[in-house]
Amino acid sequence: MASFILLFFLLAVPSAVQAQSSIENNSCITCHSDIWEEELKMSVHGRENILCQDCHGGDPTTLDFDAAKALGTGFIGVPDKKKIAETCGGCHANVETMNFYGLRTDQLARYQTSGHGKKLFGEGNAKVAVCSDCHGAHKVLPIADPNSPVYPLNVPKTCNHCHGDDKLMSEFGLPSGIFKTYEASVHGKALFEKKDLSAANCTSCHGSHGAIPPGVKDIGAACGKCHVNEKKYFLESVHVKAAEEGKFSECISCHGNHGVQRASKMLYREACTTCHEQGSAAAQEGEKIFHVLAKSERGLKTAEALVKRASIEGIFVEEETGALEDAKTNVISMAPVQHSLSLSKIAELYQKFEEVAQEIKSRVHKKRQALKWRRAALIPIWIFILMMACALWIKYKRLKGR
Repeated sequence: MASFILLFFLLAVPSAVQAQSSIENNSCITCHSDIWEEELKMSVHGRENILCQDCHGGDPTTLDFDAAKALGTGFIGVPDKKKIAETCGGCHANVETMNFYGLRTDQLARYQTSGHGKKLFGEGNAKVAVCSDCHGAHKVLPIADPNSPVYPLNVPKTCNHCHGDDKLMSEFGLPSGIFKTYEASVHGKALFEKKDLSAANCTSCHGSHGAIPPGVKDIGAACGKCHVNEKKYFLESVHVKAAEEGKFSECISCHGNHGVQRASKMLYREACTTCHEQGSAAAQEGEKIFHVLAKSERGLKTAEALVKRASIEGIFVEEETGALEDAKTNVISMAPVQHSLSLSKIAELYQKFEEVAQEIKSRVHKKRQALKWRRAALIPIWIFILMMACALWIKYKRLKGR
């Protein structure tokens, strides 16, 4: 073991010394020491000894300013946006280079298919985002680093740098107030307030390197990546045919997109009538589902209050608490199932819930009755104890009077 450690040390030290030497003798770093110390040094590239010349070209071995940037050194200075994407892709699209790091090599290809890439490579529009706009230029940090602009918590703000610019977005005919809308949504609150990194952010729906607005037929697939059961039941609904024909935008038709709020039964009275006339067969079916959901919510609140009250009264409610969890499960299960718009399936779950709720009610009633009889049984016992106490007191007085 000791010999293995020594061998590792002997191999590692020359490599580290060589890396340090290349940094100290790098004329780019000598002149641009501020960029090295404040940004590149702590980046993923700086740690791997990927230095200035690897992206900007030039000869880092000479201190002569003109010679370092002379023709033939490959010096490109500040690359334009197209060159940035190609330069990053020079390494990140190379399977042999990326294999060691376990990183994907299709990022450049995906970028070229994105809304950003098509504008840049297809139309030559340089006002779009490239690698450095999202990841940073010199200070590129790992995605898992909370300070990284592409850390899940920071992604919406990073996208908003461009998508929140009124002037820039007007040139592309896009809205610029999406961040505020998202921030107030159920996803935004989960991400920013609860710090839930699994909550959907911009890249969850639009993609990252291949970022593009989901088409009408792709929306369900985007939402279905997280909402698996909802997607499953939606495919059983009457709406699926309309969605396949492009007449119905699946999830967003009812829930919206960036401003998605926590869904409630009120959607059946608010969303359905945007497509179906009031009083139509479809609207009436939605109203029936609304009433089943309303009854289940009221029933669950009643059951919870009953168990809580019984506990306060001194009744042991371990069994009822367990049954209450079963009742909650049935109510929660209605959320994905209702995407099937099948009244019979929803009613089946409601029936299971109702059976459990009635069982809880029956058990609590029996225990209350038992407690009532136990308390009633204490009355003669206390009367007997008081009579005995009085008799003993009288006996004590008589004995004391002698």
